[in-house]
Amino acid sequence: MGVHDYRCSVCGPPTTYVCGEKTGEECEEDGMGDDHAVLDLFFFASGEAPTGAHDFEQTRGRARRTETQAYGYDWGDWEFVPSLNYRDLLMGVGDDTGIWRIAPHVEGSSDGSPVSLEMGPDEQVWVVNYCSLCHPVFVQGRAPDAEPCLEHLRAVAENLGLDFEHVRGSVDKPAFIEAVRAKVALRRPVP
Repeated sequence: MGVHDYRCSVCGPPTTYVCGEKTGEECEEDGMGDDHAVLDLFFFASGEAPTGAHDFEQTRGRARRTETQAYGYDWGDWEFVPSLNYRDLLMGVGDDTGIWRIAPHVEGSSDGSPVSLEMGPDEQVWVVNYCSLCHPVFVQGRAPDAEPCLEHLRAVAENLGLDFEHVRGSVDKPAFIEAVRAKVALRRPVP
């Protein structure tokens, strides 16, 4: 179904569900992974970059510039296009947030291809990673194509540390989605 090697900064490991809410059946996990990622790229001067994902939200305003890029997975080359060398980067050691720093490609010791980004010699690039389900709803603020499954929203709540106790059905979802959007706004580029 998709790539297991990256985390969405909103929902964690991207997962799809067969939603049974309308029929009264249990929701079930359908698959794991996503063939597409949307990334917010933050270009920092080396001395002004975050020291880890834990302080990214406080330092993101110091970025020299930002870009948002969509990436798709090429199963033939086993690589994201444009190249991000996902084997080394997207699930690096300690990446439990979906926020990570692009490390330099070392020829011969890294799998895959060098990243296809132009970075200055004194720059660090930090990434906030989104799956193709979370980005339109929680980042762009678009109405979902279909009502989000409670199990997907529960995964979002767990990943972001949000209260989910009072979300029980369709009537509760809009307020929860707004709470997620407010949390995600702390990771967006500063205007």
